[in-house]
Amino acid sequence: MSKFGCTCGHVIVDQTDNLPYKASLVRDGHEEALYDALTSLSKALLMAVEAGRLDELMDQTYGKTSWRPKVTEYIQDQFSSLNIAHSSCVYECQNCGRLWVECGRENRFVSYAPDSGRYQAVLAVEPDQPG
Repeated sequence: MSKFGCTCGHVIVDQTDNLPYKASLVRDGHEEALYDALTSLSKALLMAVEAGRLDELMDQTYGKTSWRPKVTEYIQDQFSSLNIAHSSCVYECQNCGRLWVECGRENRFVSYAPDSGRYQAVLAVEPDQPG
């Protein structure tokens, strides 16, 4: 999804990372499956490293090609793919505060309007508190 219109007329844009009005939602019914998949991937990585077979593990994913990502890129790619497979996008309109929750995988969204009727940055990462 790159952008869509809120019912209030505001255009919600998703064309970069670290958006304060976007979040991933892991439904309770998907949480255990996500953690199981992350655990399996972590075990496979550790076993491959310990056995000196990381190249074989990466070949299973990318095939035997001359191009290969760095190990850190491979790990990030695998973990990100699992997160995407088990989560849905949520957007908060910066004009009216309406939450748009992805339903299914067809870029279909359902909206929920806050009682305040305004943007409250509920999906934004809170700034670090001074220690």
